[in-house]
Amino acid sequence: MRLDAKKIVFNRPLDLEEAVRVFTIMKEVIDYSTIDDNYFYVYVKKDLDIFIETISDIEVFWLADRLGIDDRQSLVCLIEYPYFWENLKDILYYNKINNYKRYTVFTKNDLMGEGNRTWEEYLGESHEEAVEFFRDILLIDDVISVIEMDDEEEEDY
Repeated sequence: MRLDAKKIVFNRPLDLEEAVRVFTIMKEVIDYSTIDDNYFYVYVKKDLDIFIETISDIEVFWLADRLGIDDRQSLVCLIEYPYFWENLKDILYYNKINNYKRYTVFTKNDLMGEGNRTWEEYLGESHEEAVEFFRDILLIDDVISVIEMDDEEEEDY
């Protein structure tokens, strides 16, 4: 397996010597079993100290689709502006722009009273989009239902 340059983004432009050194370091530290399913955002300091942030393909593709941007732009958005999409949807929702609704998830653990309920709400345009978010982005595997919350339920919640 090889590193795909299309799936790697750096926090700053690199000259040729830096690029060669960084790729050499990356080849030594990256777990090759994960390279097919992930994008890599690499923070490179001036002394070539690097930090590699890994984001799943699913999350990158999902945000790219929602924003109408390419995969690399989506990766930069996820790393450098992590709350951009949520903040944008909140602004649109509160100003009643578009048709956004709030959704929450009900899981098997909720039903059984087990574990801590830590799931976030989802703000989106459709029930299907909310199901996809909870299943594919938050990786909740015991979803019983996704519930649309109206303004009255939201106040009681």
